[in-house]
Amino acid sequence: MKDITLFYYDNGKKAVTTYDLYEKLKFVKADQCDLLFIHTDLAGLGMPNTKLKRTEFFGAIYEVLLALKVKTLVFPAFTFSFANDEDFSVNDSTAKYMGALNEYVRKQPGVVRSLDPLMSVIAVGERAEEFYEVGKRCMNDGGIFDMLHQIPNVRFLFLGAKPTHCFTYAHYVEGVYNVPYRFEKWFEGFVTDRDGNTYKDSYSLLAGCKGIYPAAMVPFEKHMLKHDRFERISAGDGEIICFKESDAYQAMWEALDENIHGFLVRPFTEDDLVKEVKPCNGNRVVMVP
Repeated sequence: MKDITLFYYDNGKKAVTTYDLYEKLKFVKADQCDLLFIHTDLAGLGMPNTKLKRTEFFGAIYEVLLALKVKTLVFPAFTFSFANDEDFSVNDSTAKYMGALNEYVRKQPGVVRSLDPLMSVIAVGERAEEFYEVGKRCMNDGGIFDMLHQIPNVRFLFLGAKPTHCFTYAHYVEGVYNVPYRFEKWFEGFVTDRDGNTYKDSYSLLAGCKGIYPAAMVPFEKHMLKHDRFERISAGDGEIICFKESDAYQAMWEALDENIHGFLVRPFTEDDLVKEVKPCNGNRVVMVP
């Protein structure tokens, strides 16, 4: 791995290199797991080195992640295709809605994408093939997050991203907890598998009732910090955070036990619990509704 400048920060006065990034990832123990699920928001780390081509830039970051030698790496490649009245192709549907790095990784050799027209993931490594045929209930038994919960020694990595704002796994825990403000919503459409076979199918996710509005996951963060469950370090203009899946599950449960309304903008009422998806008003669905 070459030492390449990736980002500039502090108004261009300082830089983050591939070696810097590698050492920071080791510091937060991103290498101390058998499966690493990676959320990214690279813009939060600084200004990309414009001397690098896009493929060089993303390739260098991907090389750093591979250098951790974690047995399996997993990235979200969510499309919510059926929720947007679109068909889904394992090989062709873009992962750009989850970030440009994710789309770059999707196209790399040895990467397996799950057959999921709502919340697909891409995986590389020892267990990658297990993620191809996931359950059709995205946030229930057999879905991607349930798989993560059943696998030992899983960590979540937030590379510039904030777990209080983009931790979709939380909705899986809400489902297991059986919160009253989410319900299983089914969507239909056509899928094309990796072998080119096209057919109609149905998949579900846990949608929010019509009258509820999710808030930042501050109660989750509070419980993680209370028990010193976060590993974090500054990186450029942002930070890198890593933690165990088992700790996240426990913290989510504790937060819901403490306040069932904690993940919402305001406490729900019975009138809010209408099992309908809120209208998107022409906007693309890019997160759990």
